[in-house]
Amino acid sequence: MSFFKGAQEFFGLTPADETTDEAYYDDRRYSDDGAAAYKPRYPDEDRYAAAPPAPVTREPARPRSYSPAVVTAAPQSYEDAREIGEPFRDGDAVIFELTHVSKGDAKRFIDFSAGLCFAAHGQMFNLSKGIDGDRLVFAVVPQGADITLSELQVAAHLR
Repeated sequence: MSFFKGAQEFFGLTPADETTDEAYYDDRRYSDDGAAAYKPRYPDEDRYAAAPPAPVTREPARPRSYSPAVVTAAPQSYEDAREIGEPFRDGDAVIFELTHVSKGDAKRFIDFSAGLCFAAHGQMFNLSKGIDGDRLVFAVVPQGADITLSELQVAAHLR
């Protein structure tokens, strides 16, 4: 086969080959008389072909009957980020104090917590904002948790 002939066949520029798959059309199941010529190949085939399968119905999701707890965490370094992430992932509100953490780690914790809230549609609060003192306290609250800001401040011992 020449290069040009091969290219023509590849791009469909040659006449169509009129050969058919006779073995397929010789089968009586596919003849023109349709259902009259059909014979099942397996003993149970008629039972499955007679009725369509029942539609799958699913029950609507039930609301979660879980009241979130308020968990406190006092991480010392960024390796303790699991203390914040795991309870939040389980649906609990987490209060964490970053007063005794280095400034660089505190920024990382805040970024980590903001990412958690973004991914899980939660909220993040700066509980120490506007309170006298040097404390740096934050809270992350999961979506659907009915916990007020004042309840979080009481749990963090800021009120």
